[in-house]
Amino acid sequence: MNKNHLAAAFALAILGLIAPTNVTSAQAATPSSVKVVDSANIITDPAWFTQAYNEGIRLYVMHSTAWGSCAPWEHTQAQLKMALDAGLKIAVYTRDATCWQGGIAAAGPYQSQLQFFALDVETGSPPVTRAMVDGVRAMGVRPVIYSGSGMWPSIMNNSSAFADVPLWDTNAGAVNYSGWLADIEAPAAVAYGGWNTAANPRIGVQQKFEHNLNGVLVDLNSFDATFLGLTATAPVAVPAAPTSTATPAPTPTPTPAPAKVRIQHRR
Repeated sequence: MNKNHLAAAFALAILGLIAPTNVTSAQAATPSSVKVVDSANIITDPAWFTQAYNEGIRLYVMHSTAWGSCAPWEHTQAQLKMALDAGLKIAVYTRDATCWQGGIAAAGPYQSQLQFFALDVETGSPPVTRAMVDGVRAMGVRPVIYSGSGMWPSIMNNSSAFADVPLWDTNAGAVNYSGWLADIEAPAAVAYGGWNTAANPRIGVQQKFEHNLNGVLVDLNSFDATFLGLTATAPVAVPAAPTSTATPAPTPTPTPAPAKVRIQHRR
């Protein structure tokens, strides 16, 4: 490189027109996306939520009724409080969408802070109805529909009558957590039910089932930051383990809820 080239490069660098050459993929982010986890598992340690926030998670979605029942789950309010205390936003769902009323009521004093209630439309669940959608709204909570292109057409006869309700899509596969970036466009969206079009894109997508996040099994998702009233967060690097002569603590094991609460195939 001659002197003229060096001078030009120096000037461009000052103007901020030269991007750093050492930026890794983990430092890049889709501007409109944030990381989200959903889970039906018991979490008793407030530090888990703090660590999740530190790793870039911004929304915690939990199953809020006792599994197989519309009655409130005894852990719901405690876990929602821990999430809020850590800075996370919160939302809830029930595996049986007909439990929408009990699912929202289970949030107790945190109901007004719910980002949404997800009406679950997947294999083995009843069809969603307009009365459910309207009922969720009547309780002051925003409804969304959770479903996938492999389930909605058969359960709902590929109806587009609910295209006005935001879609939490599912298209889970293999995700390398260490390199995971929030990206609502990955995997590529498949149109169904009046959603996943240029005019009506999904607001969230489930990308991996049952990832062990610091000892708790969760599903990994990316959501539209604007939908949640957030701005995209810069990716957080996993800190290097400190050098220490102390005996290391044992690796935590997954903390599952009772067997009937675990989600195995939430597709």
